[in-house]
Order: sequence, then structure tokens, then C-alpha cells
Amino acid sequence: MNRLPLPREVAGKLEERVVLITGAAGALGSVAAHACAEAGASVILLDKNVAGLEALRDDILARTPGARLALFPMDLAGAMPEHYRQLAETLAGHYPSLDGLLHNAAHLEYLEPLACQTPQRWFQSLQVNLNAPFLLTQSLLPLLRKSRDASVVFTSDSSAREPKAYWGAYGVSKAGVESLAKILAAEWEAGDRLRANILIPGPVRTPVRYRAFPGESEKDLTTPHSLAKLYVYLLGPASRDWSGQTFIFQDDQYVLRTG
Repeated sequence: MNRLPLPREVAGKLEERVVLITGAAGALGSVAAHACAEAGASVILLDKNVAGLEALRDDILARTPGARLALFPMDLAGAMPEHYRQLAETLAGHYPSLDGLLHNAAHLEYLEPLACQTPQRWFQSLQVNLNAPFLLTQSLLPLLRKSRDASVVFTSDSSAREPKAYWGAYGVSKAGVESLAKILAAEWEAGDRLRANILIPGPVRTPVRYRAFPGESEKDLTTPHSLAKLYVYLLGPASRDWSGQTFIFQDDQYVLRTG
């Protein structure tokens, strides 16, 4: 594992780039959205929470006047392949290319034994955490391939590498999404100007973290805002030499990279 310093500044790092963020209205998604807008990107905000998207848009515009934003309400839990095709067609009509795709949306209700997990909860978790990243990436490939150096970032979790009791479909889906990212990176290595990497945010103050560890003290957790520069780095041209890697955010200062 190598320690990599985060970039000091983000302003202008994503100029002329178009970035799509899923789960944009959530704790980490909103941080990524603010950071990308501040860095100069055109940002497409995708989330099922319409009110949350609108509030995020207003907040970004208040902090970054002139930010270029597009809202796309979409419930990944119920989305079918045709919905992803419609999204791709809509974006193709407005953007010449897609330069960054952050798979950030996540679904975890609570931890429970597999014996108690209903088929509905199992399917919903895999639909949001694994099927949606596959379908969205596949549908947007034509736009991604038009970029000079497109970056696709898959958000994972330490549970993917350390399977533990009670993590159920969420743990399975995160293990699957890491395999998906590495398979894509290997397939793109031959000539596509595309890269796929995995991001593990670590212990961060998010609703998903609270549901998984309800008794955990907030003082032991990182604030979501601390990942802002890392999002810009991974989605921008500065990380073009990395693909098929896992980036683990730790200690508020460094990224640990593993193969």
C-alpha cells in the first residue's frame, strides 16, 4: 500500500468536464457534488429524493454561483433497463461526452442474519448496490468513450473484503461491485480511454454508517466533507494513470492505494 497526498486545491481541476453522481442528495453524494461544481465541472445530480435534489441545487448555487447543474430524479431500486437507456439518450442530447461517473448510491436498511433476510430486501439491496452500477455504466459507455480520459468510480465498503456475519445482501453486493470495477478496468486496459477504480470512504458520518454501527461514537468518525478533494482527484485528469485500483480514505489526510 502506498500513501498518496491529496491535492491541495480543487478550483478549476474539472473545467470542461461533465460528471454524473448517483445518490447525489445523500451525505457523501452532496459533498462530491459541491466539490465537483467548485472544481468547474458540469454536474448531473441523480437521486430518488426530488426535494433533496432541489435543496442541493439551491445550496450549490448559493456557494458556487454560476455552477452548471442538471437534476435527474431516478429511483434505482425500481429502475429497469429501459430507464437507463432513456437516461443515456437524454444526456446524449445535452452533452458531447461524459468524463466522470461516481457510483455513490447505496442501500442498507439494517444488519440481520441471512436466515431472516426476505427476498424483497435481498433483491432491493443488490438492485441498488450492484445491478444499478452495471446498468448505468453500460448504458453510458458511448458517452464515456467520447471523453479524452473518462473516470468511473465505484463506492465500496470494508465489508466487501472482510465478510462478516449479518452483512447479508449489502456485503455480497459490495464484493460484487469491486469485482465489476476490476473486470471493467481489465477490459478497458486494451485501448479504451476509460478507467475504473474503487473508493472505500472508511468510517464516515453517514446514515448508512449509523445503521450499521448504531452505538459508534461520532468522534471516531470522519466528516463527509473531508473526502471532497479525493472526489475531485479521482474524477479528474490527475488520476488518469490509475485504473483497477482501490483507494481507501484514512486519517483525513491520505489515500491508501492497494491493488
